Amino acid sequence: MLLPRVLSAIAMVLAFLFGLFVLDKTGFMLSLGCVVMIAAWEWARLSDLLTQVGRLAFAGMTGTMLYGVHIFFLEPYVLYVAPFLWGAALFWVSQYPKESLWKHSTVRLIFGMTILVTTWSAFVVLKDHTNFITWILLLMGLVWGADTGAYFAGKRFGKTKLARHVSPGKSWEGVCGGILLTQFGVVLFSVLQDFSLVSWLMLSVISLITVLVSVLGDLTESLFKRHTGVKDSSQLIPGHGGVLDRVDSLTSASPIFVILLGVAGWL
Repeated sequence: MLLPRVLSAIAMVLAFLFGLFVLDKTGFMLSLGCVVMIAAWEWARLSDLLTQVGRLAFAGMTGTMLYGVHIFFLEPYVLYVAPFLWGAALFWVSQYPKESLWKHSTVRLIFGMTILVTTWSAFVVLKDHTNFITWILLLMGLVWGADTGAYFAGKRFGKTKLARHVSPGKSWEGVCGGILLTQFGVVLFSVLQDFSLVSWLMLSVISLITVLVSVLGDLTESLFKRHTGVKDSSQLIPGHGGVLDRVDSLTSASPIFVILLGVAGWL
């Protein structure tokens, strides 16, 4: 399984770099829209919509929603739905396995479509900015850094369970490791960008919130997968599971990150 996993990882990195440096805005939006529709197809499974016709219909509805958001220039406004969505998700994760509203299939479908639309909108808003590449690389660095730091710190020091019933393997020590690694990256980034002390502190806070929300995104998908009884959202990516398994943290982190950059006056 190692070779397919490595080859898949290389292909994903190359696709990401192509989208980042080569595609224009239209190509970027369309390509990302296709990824979002695939993720929606997977999400339908986590929402107990098991027939292929139903899953494809849900993916098509999500794509239609993206189109509607774009033609009415709603991307900057759709973002502000995200804090309410992830506030609800935090409550669901903290209450699991108690009965909650999210156990209804319709609620999960609406939640899934909305978080995918806010994720797409966040990247479209970033794409419009002159510092698009800088900010998107920082966002990806925060998400990947948090995941990497959490993995190694959790493996070495992990004792205190983060959400025992949702994802037993995750620990608070792992979260702290992810925070430390990403904050080190923020210091390096701030030095390279010649940020003032105030700008560095602002970015440090933005990064901390983004990392914490990215953990929540991971936990939320884990909650839905546990409820559905599946290990991966699909088997589309050899050695990696599904698209959702690779972007779960981004679905939560990206809209919050973009909102905070706007509040800071950087977008």
